[in-house]
Amino acid sequence: MFENNIDNRFVKVKVLGVNTKENFSGGLAALNYMLEQNLQGVNYIAVDSRDVKNLEGCKAINKIRLLGLADERNLVKNLRGADLIFIVADEVWENVKPVSTAAHCAKKIGVPVIFIAGGNFEDAEDEIIFDVLIKLPSKNFDADSCKVVKNFIEAVTLPGQPKLDAKAIAELLKDSVAVGGYGERDGKNAVVKAAKVALEHVESNEENFKAVNKILFNVTASKGNLSLEEAQKLSKLLKKHAPKAEIIFGFSIDDWLVDKVKFLLVAAQ
Repeated sequence: MFENNIDNRFVKVKVLGVNTKENFSGGLAALNYMLEQNLQGVNYIAVDSRDVKNLEGCKAINKIRLLGLADERNLVKNLRGADLIFIVADEVWENVKPVSTAAHCAKKIGVPVIFIAGGNFEDAEDEIIFDVLIKLPSKNFDADSCKVVKNFIEAVTLPGQPKLDAKAIAELLKDSVAVGGYGERDGKNAVVKAAKVALEHVESNEENFKAVNKILFNVTASKGNLSLEEAQKLSKLLKKHAPKAEIIFGFSIDDWLVDKVKFLLVAAQ
């Protein structure tokens, strides 16, 4: 059960980067990239179960070498207070255990857990618990995982009408497992083009997308690129692919984007 007493003005996001290889890579490298991008309102936690030198290479303040129960308790303590938790790991199959342990700790907090997995994930799917799965290729994993986290933050914190919030995401994910995708486009018909990119991303990660019964999407754009008419078009587009789905949507206004549009999509069964 997720907590519902969330004020969007003070949403707390925690990103947990988990290293899966013997050398510094994957989740820890993604944290460094996010720190360089200076995402607002995010707390970072670096996790490794192998080499303390890998943790030393990560710029996150909070670092945990996950070796036993005391470390797990410490991780839960560090995760408390979050409204949204992201777990970021690349090539999970190389070392599933620290990722599954980290996910188990995250689920104890009682807020949505969004897992961003890079590279091959097939052999690890049954061992890791999460609420939303977003699969990304290993190539450009640092930058792409940062975009996903940033899009979620913008969806719940930027002004807009109608407005999604962390509570809406929690309600959507209650008693379900979801997949997610994102798209960015600019120029003519940017909203629809960005939506199609996100849709292709989700369909490639969901075996039977037609069976999806809940869809949440958010459009982040300048005020001139947002309209209810556009949202109705997008809803019809999604209905063609998932006819049974109940659709919830929101807008986030960012006039700095000018003619660029960002589209975030979460689909749950």
